[in-house]
Amino acid sequence: MGLFIHLTINPKDIPPNDWEAAYQESLTLLRAFPVPLMRIAREEIRHTARYTYISDLVWDPGTPNEHWRVVGDAVSGRHAEDFLLFRHKEKQFKTIFGPPDIQGDILWVPPDDAPFYSTGNGIDIFGQKTQGYPYHLAVLAVAILLETRFPDQCYLSGDIEPMQVENMCRWVSKTLNTSVVTPICMDAKRLYRRVSTLYENPRHVMERFQALFGGCQAEKFEALLRYAGRPVVLKRFKQELGEYPSPDYYGAIRLIAKFLSATGDLEQLVEIALGIADQGKGFEEWKPAPFLRALCNHYLMAPYTERELLGAFGPPQDEPMTLDDALARAFPGAGGKPAEIDAHRSTHGNVQGEDSRVLAALCAVQPEKRALFREILSAAEDEAREQREETRKRMREMEQEWREKAQQAPAQDAWPADGLAPKAVSLEESYILSQVSEETEQFVDEEKSAARIGEQLRQMMEENPDFFQAEDRHHYLRGIYRATVQYGFALRAASWRAIDGEQELAILKGLFMLCAIKDREFNFWRWRIHLLESPSLWPYLLEAYQPDTRADDNDTWEGYRERISLPQMEKRNIDGRIFSLGEGKPDI
Repeated sequence: MGLFIHLTINPKDIPPNDWEAAYQESLTLLRAFPVPLMRIAREEIRHTARYTYISDLVWDPGTPNEHWRVVGDAVSGRHAEDFLLFRHKEKQFKTIFGPPDIQGDILWVPPDDAPFYSTGNGIDIFGQKTQGYPYHLAVLAVAILLETRFPDQCYLSGDIEPMQVENMCRWVSKTLNTSVVTPICMDAKRLYRRVSTLYENPRHVMERFQALFGGCQAEKFEALLRYAGRPVVLKRFKQELGEYPSPDYYGAIRLIAKFLSATGDLEQLVEIALGIADQGKGFEEWKPAPFLRALCNHYLMAPYTERELLGAFGPPQDEPMTLDDALARAFPGAGGKPAEIDAHRSTHGNVQGEDSRVLAALCAVQPEKRALFREILSAAEDEAREQREETRKRMREMEQEWREKAQQAPAQDAWPADGLAPKAVSLEESYILSQVSEETEQFVDEEKSAARIGEQLRQMMEENPDFFQAEDRHHYLRGIYRATVQYGFALRAASWRAIDGEQELAILKGLFMLCAIKDREFNFWRWRIHLLESPSLWPYLLEAYQPDTRADDNDTWEGYRERISLPQMEKRNIDGRIFSLGEGKPDI
C-alpha cells in the first residue's frame, strides 16, 4: 500500500521547446522549495562506494540524458520513491517502438474501464509512491505546473487533498510569477463538462467522473447531483445501496455517509431505506427499527452542542494525508473513531434536533412504534455521552503526559544545524514548513535507547573479536560505506561529514558493527539510520559514556525494548561479508 502522485501525459502535440521550457521552470520550483530536496547518489571514497543523499537534483547536466530526480527532503529526512523528469521530450517519452502515437482525449479510457482507473489515455510519467512525505508537495507543484502548461495533454491525479492543491497552486503562481490552472481532477464543473463530451452513455460519464474526481465523497456526490441531475443520481444511489442486505455493511455505511454529507436529507434517506426493505426476504435490516439502530451505531445522535470533541478525531483539513492516515481511514475501527466522522461534523449538523427529524420520518411510516424509536435514540445518546466523557478524560491524561515530557526534554533548535535559518515566510511556505515539522520523526528516550543498543553491539563485538583487531579507522569507514551499498540505504551529506571526521576508534567500531547487521525489519532500520545520523548519540554506544541504564524493578530490558519499540539485534543477523574488506578495493 502507498500514497501516489500520477501525471498522465499525451506528448504528441507538445513542442520540444515548450517541454524544455517547462523542465527549466520545474527546476526553478524544486530549487525554491522551502526546505532542501534531495536525491540518492553513489560516490567513491578511497576506492569504496557509498550511498548518500545530495541536494544537487540534476543528473548528467548538459547531456542528452539530463534529468532531475527527487526522493525526499533533507530536513525531515523522509524519503520514498524516485520521481524524475527529463529535459528533452524525446528522452522522456522514448520507447523501443519510437515516439508514442496516442489518439483521443487524455481523460478517455474504454467505457468498460471507466469506473476503475484514474489514469487515462496517455503515459504516466510519475506514478511512484511519496507516502505523503513532505516532498509530496514539491512533486505536486511540478505536476500542477505541467498541467497548467499543457492542459489538453496532461492531467494530475493520485492521493492529493484539496488543501494541498490550493496551497501549492498559490505557491507555484507566486514562485514563477505566473497564472496557474486548478488541476481538472479537482475542478468538478470543468471535469464533468469535459468527460460528458467523451461518452454517449450517461452511466459511463458518471462512472468516469467518479473515477477521476479528487475531491471528497460529499463533493463528488454534490457535483453529480448538480451536473448529472438529481433523479438520475438518486436512481443509481438507490441501486447501489440496495445491493447491501444491511445498512451495517461497510460499503453501505460509506454510501449513507456520502448521501448525508452532501444532502443532509434524512427524510429521503429513510424513504430510500424503506424502499430497500420492501424488496423482501434478506433485506429485513432495512426496516425502520434495525435501520435506526444501524444509524445510531455509525452516526452520533448526541445534540450538536455536545460534539466539541469530534474535531479531535476527524482528518486534519490543512495537512497532507500520510500513509498512516490512509491506513487509519481504511480501517476506521482500528483508530477507535466512529466510522464516518465527516457526516457527524457536516454543515448540516448545525441544524438542531437531527434525532427529532429521524424520529419524525420513521413515525410517519410506523407511528405505533414511536416509543421504540425514542428508546433506541435515547440509548444512543447516553452511550455517546459516556464515550465523550471517556474521551475527554483520556485527552486530559495525554495532555498531562505531554506537559511532563516537555518539561523534562532539553531545549532543542527548531531546525538541524544544516537546515534552514529562520526567515520571513509566506502563508504557503508556512504550510509547507509545518508539514516538514509534522513529518520529522521523533524518537523516544534517545540517550537511554542508544545506550541499550550499545550494550547489544558491544556484546556482538566481544563474540566476534577477530573482526575488530584493526586499528586503522579507514578500515571501519570502508565497512560502513560498503554496508550502505550492500543493504541499499543512504545517509545525508551532513551525517557523512560527521562520520568521516570521527576520530574515536571505539565509536567507529560501534557504527561499523551497527552497519553489519543484516536485518531489514522496519524498526531496526529506522533506529540504525537515526543513530548513524545523530552524532550526539554516538558516545552513548560506548560503555564509558553510557548513563545508568540498569533496569528498574518494573522496567526489564525486554519490557523497555517492547515499550519503546527498540529492535532486537541477534548474532545470527551479522553479515560477515561486510567485515571481509582487507585493504584493497571491495567487491561491490
